[in-house]
Amino acid sequence: MSLLNQLVLHPRTAKQLTHITHNLPHALIISGSIGIGVTQVAKAIAQAVGSPEFVVLPKKKSSTEFVVDMDEGSTVIGDIRLLYTQTRTRQPGKQVYIIDTGQKSMTVGAQNALLKLLEEPRSNVHFIIATHNLDQLLPAIVSRSQQLTLLDITNEQTTKYISELGVTDVTMAKRLAFVGRGRPALIKRLATDKAQYDARVTIMSDAKTILAGNRYEKITALQKYRDSRPDSLTLLGDMIYQLQIVLKSNPDRRLVADIEGYLKSSDRINAGGNVRLQLTAGVL
Repeated sequence: MSLLNQLVLHPRTAKQLTHITHNLPHALIISGSIGIGVTQVAKAIAQAVGSPEFVVLPKKKSSTEFVVDMDEGSTVIGDIRLLYTQTRTRQPGKQVYIIDTGQKSMTVGAQNALLKLLEEPRSNVHFIIATHNLDQLLPAIVSRSQQLTLLDITNEQTTKYISELGVTDVTMAKRLAFVGRGRPALIKRLATDKAQYDARVTIMSDAKTILAGNRYEKITALQKYRDSRPDSLTLLGDMIYQLQIVLKSNPDRRLVADIEGYLKSSDRINAGGNVRLQLTAGVL
């Protein structure tokens, strides 16, 4: 079965994807929430048009070299410059180069280097940027690229997908639907990896404790997340989502203010702000 046929997509996304696959632009940006599967969709497009798999992964500088880091890494200029050599020779078939930005984005230098490639389109060469942070891309790159925003799948699709994954435990199914929130790649990863599932459920439980607990309970729970940017963002996301559920039945202005405060903290952490400071200031 092809990768395209294995994807679980919102109906509107599926319709757009069909059109793009048959009319692949020189540059495409695929964006969506973390866990929705932006890279899987990019790989499916590449396979559908007959391209080998070329993926540029985000990296972080260690003591001596750059190493792949999907959580804290960024797309670096050195890897983009390598694309100049790789795309120099004319190819008989389509060549799709996927730039997976991980949970962050691309360095400014990498974006400027990519922009030069986009300004000199070559026959049968295509670039796909798979990102969760569209707003961190240079306007010049966005303007030169077609966009595909992946919509979260529907509640009905989520329930069906969890069942198809073989989840029969009612409690687990409900938790997967809650933490997955319409993002099939995340749902599959949690449903098939007990360690990741348990860790994710812990974050969900800590979010409830922080929202409803006393000051001591809040501080104790927050201590777990002060050194992890990805987990802190997940925690805030759960808190926001839980309040949004309550807000539907209880339109309280205080809830709206709390949600706005947590959103600001999340944006600041996502932009590189100090995790401990933002959590403390935004929650306590």
